[in-house]
Amino acid sequence: MQTSIKILVFIFLLIWSHSLTAQTVVKGCVTDKRTGEPLPSVNVYIQGSYDGTITGAEGCYELEVNKKEPFVLVFSFVGYQSIEKELSPGEAINLDVELKESVTSLNAVTITAGSFQAGDKKRAAVMDPMDIYTTAGSLGDIGTALKTLPGTQVAADDGRLLVRGGDASETRVLMDGVLAAKPYYSKVPDLPTRGRFAPSLFEGTFFSTGGYSAEFGQALSSVLVLESQDVAVEELTSVSLMSIGGELAQTWVGKNRSFSATGSYFNFEPYNSLVRNHIDWKDHVESFSGNINYRQKGEKGGLFKFFASGDYGGQALNVPDGQGGLLLIDETGGNAYVNSTYHHSVSDKTLMKLGGSYTWDDQDMKAGIHHQQTREWVTEGKIKMISQVSNALKINWGGAWQKTNYDETYRNEATDFSIGTNFSDDLISGFAEAEWRMGPKIALRPGLRFEHSGQSDEQILSPRAAMALAAGDNTTFSLAWGHFYQTAQSDFLKYNRVLEMQKSQHYILGVQSGSLATRLFRAEAYHKDYSNLITGAYNVFGEFEPLDNSGTGYARGFDLFYRDKSLINNTDFWVSYSFIDSERKFLDYPQKVTPEYISPHTFSLVAKHFVSPLRTQVGFTWMWNSGRPYHIPGDEDFLAHTSPNYSDVGLNFSYLTSLFGQFTIVHLSLSNVLGRENVLGYRRVPLSDGENDYSLITIRPDVKQFAFLGIFISIN
Repeated sequence: MQTSIKILVFIFLLIWSHSLTAQTVVKGCVTDKRTGEPLPSVNVYIQGSYDGTITGAEGCYELEVNKKEPFVLVFSFVGYQSIEKELSPGEAINLDVELKESVTSLNAVTITAGSFQAGDKKRAAVMDPMDIYTTAGSLGDIGTALKTLPGTQVAADDGRLLVRGGDASETRVLMDGVLAAKPYYSKVPDLPTRGRFAPSLFEGTFFSTGGYSAEFGQALSSVLVLESQDVAVEELTSVSLMSIGGELAQTWVGKNRSFSATGSYFNFEPYNSLVRNHIDWKDHVESFSGNINYRQKGEKGGLFKFFASGDYGGQALNVPDGQGGLLLIDETGGNAYVNSTYHHSVSDKTLMKLGGSYTWDDQDMKAGIHHQQTREWVTEGKIKMISQVSNALKINWGGAWQKTNYDETYRNEATDFSIGTNFSDDLISGFAEAEWRMGPKIALRPGLRFEHSGQSDEQILSPRAAMALAAGDNTTFSLAWGHFYQTAQSDFLKYNRVLEMQKSQHYILGVQSGSLATRLFRAEAYHKDYSNLITGAYNVFGEFEPLDNSGTGYARGFDLFYRDKSLINNTDFWVSYSFIDSERKFLDYPQKVTPEYISPHTFSLVAKHFVSPLRTQVGFTWMWNSGRPYHIPGDEDFLAHTSPNYSDVGLNFSYLTSLFGQFTIVHLSLSNVLGRENVLGYRRVPLSDGENDYSLITIRPDVKQFAFLGIFISIN
């Protein structure tokens, strides 16, 4: 670990100390020759030297050159044909360049099965950070906004992503391709949690609902990759005043580098005191958080990123204990996350990506007389190489090492009995994948992933493959298949150290037609087989104790998505629908049934209209899903009942104005504007310690209707 830190520090100091005293300034923009769109992250460097830069988010660059004789400037980008320009020294040179793709691109076909991507100019961008902020009901939460896409479950009592039959543990979140081990705040039963990362930190997302690349592992159902922003281009101070707290952010910009810092404080007590609550609060939600973000461009297109964040907060509430009384749940905790990456072109045709992350999580939970303190440390180091072997063939390969340390202490405050547990696991992985464009109309992506877990002493090979066939200029058919494995989560391993990896197998067939600039349609059908799922029983403390890997299951269905920006002037809307048929025998289920978190039918409608004369954007979101299964204690059939349908209509208004001469957005968001009494489901609660009898608790949204008011001021 110390060696890795020294290497990162060395790279950081090397980049920081790099300085040029140039006589010639060359600047311009690089675009795609076919589409005219700007190309970010293009390598721009002087041939035969290490002097260079990369293009920014808008495809533009600026390079100082200390040359007295003619020199050759090279423009290189993986997947495009390199261009060389011979230049003579001068004070200022304006040079715009158009790059041509190695193959005919799209018209060349792109594999889209199972993925929604934003930020990649060559794919259909379905959702970007601005979409997340302006989707009514999302309240700036990435996971909530993504639930308006097909393949996800609403699950208003959870908040985490549940994808195509998978529970919340089956989705893995990464930042710039490196693990973010604890992407959500701690979860309290029956209450939704939020993601830790703000959409403003990112310039794009890659959200895969299945059949994803061999680069990613340890996720049975889905991966979400958050692509952070590059070097900032202007200094900015941001002040956010909200009905639930406030935030202050500052960005400083230097030559080829930028640094930003953000601090925030949230307290729900003032708001909760004004509205009717379903929750009996003892201490309202309160939290402090902050982050720092450093970006540095280096030699020959190198890019170094460093991000660190931390938060601390807590809450206390009374919940029914199943015996006519109340149980006090008191939860406090802190989290720290560090992420660092470095990209560098080894040659004109090979790009190297290094990354590392560290997560520390400390949670203290009290439930009546039960007191549990959990600490977890997760470290990951990763290398990825991208080699353009030929115009038609690209090879991605690399590997990662992940180490997890877990420590937990339990104490019964009535008897003073205490017990502790701890363990560690080393997970080593490697992957290789080819992207072979067999022609302008067909592409193939075979891959293989290797994983070894020190805890279970398993060595796993995961074959995967995807292909796509173009049928016209704007229509693509895609297929994907693969094996996906995941180790048992830490809460299970603390009870049973011999659990094996769980497995799922994906089959996906999809079609995509149209363009995001006007209208886009997608349809996918899928089938997933589960094996080696973990089974066991819940103990008297309400915690699950795993027994073995005898569980099985399946999930199958289809997803529909349509987005239109051209039908109505100044209006962008999308519609998504998902159908799923899923059954599992896992956890404490006595037989294979539809899990408690599954709604067979899910529908979302999102619309945004900008009213130019009023400088106001109006947003509308309707989320609906059919009822979820639940079990009535004493019934012979398990999970044989269905809760009522769920429906929520949200509205938001964003008004653009000026305050004290500074650009300002006033944002108002309203949830459940129709005042529907939603029932999210029912939870079984043991009547008393050691008994098999259960009581049924109705789960409702913590607040029937929620209003959020924020004033966001940008100071240049």
